Amino acid sequence: RLAGSRAATRTRKSSRPTGRSQFGRSALCLSGVALLTATKSADALTTGIGLRFVPGVYEANPAVDAMLSRVGVATGLIVSSLVIVVAITAITEIAAIAVSMRRRDGHLAPLVRLAGYGLPSSLFSLVSVYNATVIVAGVRSLELM
Repeated sequence: RLAGSRAATRTRKSSRPTGRSQFGRSALCLSGVALLTATKSADALTTGIGLRFVPGVYEANPAVDAMLSRVGVATGLIVSSLVIVVAITAITEIAAIAVSMRRRDGHLAPLVRLAGYGLPSSLFSLVSVYNATVIVAGVRSLELM
């Protein structure tokens, strides 16, 4: 019995991580993309509502504003949001893989993903809340007229 348990212990210690765990993949990857998509969608939705229904509201980002004037508000917001989510996801995943390749255990990759998805998602959440306050203020000012 002792020889069998030592051999099993040696085998477990020497087994290398394979597949997805090699690059520090975790549930944070998919949940990070979902969070990023949800918060960017909220930003785009509140921006679209503000541009459509509140007089005097404008897009603050000049690149997105140029796109909106060329292709329309709905299409411009969808395309710009998709490009932003794909770009942030690509940068975050490349950075997480690069960190995992430099460190054999890959324990820093989840931190890279937390920063890569968490910081932009926080920003998009704040922008959405700000957009909502502008919409509410605009609707209230229309009610007073």
